[in-house]
Amino acid sequence: MSIVTNLTKQEIEKIQIDEGVCIVDYGETTERPLLPCRGGGEFNATATIRNIEFDGRNGPTAGMQAIDEQNATLKVTIINMSQQNLMLAMPFCRMYDAQGNAIETSPSAAPATLKNPKMGIVPTAAYFKNLTMFAKLIDGTYKKITIFKPMHEGGITAKATQKAEGELAFEFNAHYGTDELDGDLWQIDEIDSFTLRQVQQSAGNGAT
Repeated sequence: MSIVTNLTKQEIEKIQIDEGVCIVDYGETTERPLLPCRGGGEFNATATIRNIEFDGRNGPTAGMQAIDEQNATLKVTIINMSQQNLMLAMPFCRMYDAQGNAIETSPSAAPATLKNPKMGIVPTAAYFKNLTMFAKLIDGTYKKITIFKPMHEGGITAKATQKAEGELAFEFNAHYGTDELDGDLWQIDEIDSFTLRQVQQSAGNGAT
């Protein structure tokens, strides 16, 4: 016999349904949705906690734990194999236009040719401003999940298989800025609606 015999309206309203929509640089002039995607999006936030050991300690003790490191990731798989999307997989690679002129790393770049990057420090332009995922709830509102200064660090994997679509699997990592070493890494909001600059919204996804 089930222990749960009823659900309240408030409990039902906040059930998250359907896939998420992920947008690079949401709210910026460089805003771009990652579409079409497969498998929705997956957000993870973690903190590495160090237990401070002391005489008399019997185990983890409240007030005697320190956060050593924090990480946040947003995973999404897309099946659009454009050069612009391949560039997302390695945004610090060398890019060239159709005339062979070098293109500066940019979220809005549309390169004709991609080449392996030079060795050295990753340029700050390779980190986007944000990556934002919207997930719809039953009550019509959305969870807005944002990671800041994201970059995919796993490289490019392009596979061509018979009777299957090519996939680009991204795991974007959030990063602190050198001028914000204890700043924002991620943020979760609940909002009533959202607008995509570059996508014609359909009635089916509920966005405005």
